[in-house]
Amino acid sequence: MTQATPQTIDEQRRLVQRILGGGIPSGREFDECRAALAAQSDTKTCFNALFTLLQGALADPFFPIDETERVVPIIRDLARGEIEAKDLL
Repeated sequence: MTQATPQTIDEQRRLVQRILGGGIPSGREFDECRAALAAQSDTKTCFNALFTLLQGALADPFFPIDETERVVPIIRDLARGEIEAKDLL
């Protein structure tokens, strides 16, 4: 289990905010995820929406590689329960 520092959480939060605000990934499913996160739905819905959005960013060929490398630990930490979606919103 890794220990996230406040600086790490802030960096991850900024990256998530860029993904939320940008067009990558694009598509109706990802727009619905953004809407669910903007509405700050229940914990499970936020988790699923953020997880889907981050996976979509990884799969998008236009998403920068350096940011892809920063998304992987976020997905890992979310899956392990080390951070919650609300920590990154």
